[in-house]
Amino acid sequence: MSESDRDELIDAYFDAMDADDLGIVRPALAEGFVYESLDGDLEGFGGLETYMNELRGLSETVHEVTLRVHGEVASVAEGTVTGESGDGTVEAEFCNVFEFDEDEEGITRLAVYLNDS
Repeated sequence: MSESDRDELIDAYFDAMDADDLGIVRPALAEGFVYESLDGDLEGFGGLETYMNELRGLSETVHEVTLRVHGEVASVAEGTVTGESGDGTVEAEFCNVFEFDEDEEGITRLAVYLNDS
C-alpha cells in the first residue's frame, strides 16, 4: 500500500473525529479493529462508538497533523488537537500509531497518545 493510500485511511479517522461522524471512518476499519486509548482497549466499530459516545473528553475537535511517518508495518501521525471540554477550550498534542491489515485495506489497530500538559 502506498503512503498516500495509508494517508487516506488515516485522514478518514481524523475527519470522523472532527465531524463527530463515525460513518466517515467505518469503511476504513478492518475486521478485528482495536482502539487503544487512555480509557483502555476497545474492540471493533462498536468499541469506537463507545469511545465517541461515552468516553471522549473533547467535542468540536480540530486535529492538525504536523508530522506523518510511514514504517514497514505501521504509520504514525502527530500534531495538535483543539476541542471543547467541561473546562472550556483545550489544546493537546497527540501521537497516533496506525496499523493495517495484511492487504493494507483497513486499519486494524489505532493507539492514541495525548500530552495535554
